[in-house]
Amino acid sequence: MKVIKPTVVTDSILTSSTVPETDYTAWNAATNYTIGDRVIRTTTHRIYESVTGGVDATPPENATAGPTPKWLDVGSTNRWALFDNEVGSLTTTTTSMTYVLTPGLIGGISFLEISAETVRIIMKNAVGGSVIYDKTFNLDGSIVDSFYSWFFEPYVVTSELSITDLPVGYYNPEITITISGTGTVSCGVCKFGTVTDIGGTEYGATLGIISYSRKETNEFGRVVIVPRRFVKTLEAKIHSDSTELRRIYRTLGELKDTPCVWIGSDAAGYESLTVYGFYKDFSIDVAYPTMNYCTLQIEGLI
Repeated sequence: MKVIKPTVVTDSILTSSTVPETDYTAWNAATNYTIGDRVIRTTTHRIYESVTGGVDATPPENATAGPTPKWLDVGSTNRWALFDNEVGSLTTTTTSMTYVLTPGLIGGISFLEISAETVRIIMKNAVGGSVIYDKTFNLDGSIVDSFYSWFFEPYVVTSELSITDLPVGYYNPEITITISGTGTVSCGVCKFGTVTDIGGTEYGATLGIISYSRKETNEFGRVVIVPRRFVKTLEAKIHSDSTELRRIYRTLGELKDTPCVWIGSDAAGYESLTVYGFYKDFSIDVAYPTMNYCTLQIEGLI
């Protein structure tokens, strides 16, 4: 089990992107808005919808609370959606998207809810420096085990990708991420940061979802389904050397209020054991003089 503690992405970290931030026109204090008009704020990288209309010099981000809010916070702009803390918000574009980042010291990157064919990561030892890492990852998740599956089964792509082998020890690297595919490509979560190994995941891990869809039966016996979001859950047992007890306990204690990327296994075929969220509970069983067992219950973010 590896944990990526995400770096908060700021304007100074996001150097450039091919995804434009032009979802709507920028907010203007002198414009007479009507109810339902939407604007963007490039300072917060959020989309806002007018609730009351009219002219108001108060920026939308300062007018979304109180008994009579004037603006509704709709969500992140398309460029920044993959960096927010929501799994369901997607950055979408056509054919490919490229981001250039200066994230500071990191060891891994994780992508969730990704729909593309390839992801390329280029890392330089400094801004404009020498390339020290350049890999392209194929997201083909199709399983071909017969002539029938070769000709008739649909093409399947892997929706999760975690990279934990970035060169460490570089405090000002430049990272270029290129997500490519045919037609529309999208990504819901891109998180990068330091990587901590908290032990080996045991077989028997439990992966599931909690659905918030509403299913009701009306007076005629017809089932009405209102689709809503869901969250992933993961319960895993992890073994570690007894000498790691203090480090692992301290690490988990520090992450109690921090949404992280929990990677159950980075082996091929186990990508689904990656969850972005919090742990609900953990316990460490000091089972043997040389080995401990840690049980983690993780719940993803919506």
